[in-house]
Amino acid sequence: MAKKKSKKKLSWFNVENQSKEKWLDLCPLNTWKIVSPDQLPTGSFPQPLLDKCDSVFVMTSGSDEGVAYCMANANRIDERAYAIDQQPFGLAFIGESPAPSGCLMHHGDWDGRTTPYPSGFESYISSSGIQDYYPLSELPAEASGSIQRLRIESQQEAFENIMNPIKCFIDVSKLETLEGDLNSNDED
Repeated sequence: MAKKKSKKKLSWFNVENQSKEKWLDLCPLNTWKIVSPDQLPTGSFPQPLLDKCDSVFVMTSGSDEGVAYCMANANRIDERAYAIDQQPFGLAFIGESPAPSGCLMHHGDWDGRTTPYPSGFESYISSSGIQDYYPLSELPAEASGSIQRLRIESQQEAFENIMNPIKCFIDVSKLETLEGDLNSNDED
């Protein structure tokens, strides 16, 4: 059986200006929170993408002393497809410092990533102006909580999908740093 080809695409961004303190003030370690796009730390997401979002699911994991992982999963309105798509951005902090690059995933392929508009949704919402309040099935009913109690599988899969490349990037960065340290010792 042929394996289905994924359309997943990653865009990498310099995140050296990001502050661990701001991310963890927004969403403490090992918790999740639903926020409006304007609550995200400045410069964490491309503004044209945020302009198409009605909410963002933020999730953090890790430890304060070691590596802290942060995800902002934007709920982007896709008017052409009559759907709302999850589009996660991830970054990590090693101690207090951000890893040099954060990652934005396009065209993820996990279950629940796309929520089709219900019948009549578009005309009802556009005339009512309540699109910011429409409850999505792929968001928890609560505004925040512990990651241990999160029961929305698509959010867990988004976190896993965006953190896998971040973890690989961190491992490569650690390896390059170690190799650099070893090489500089050889010169002594």
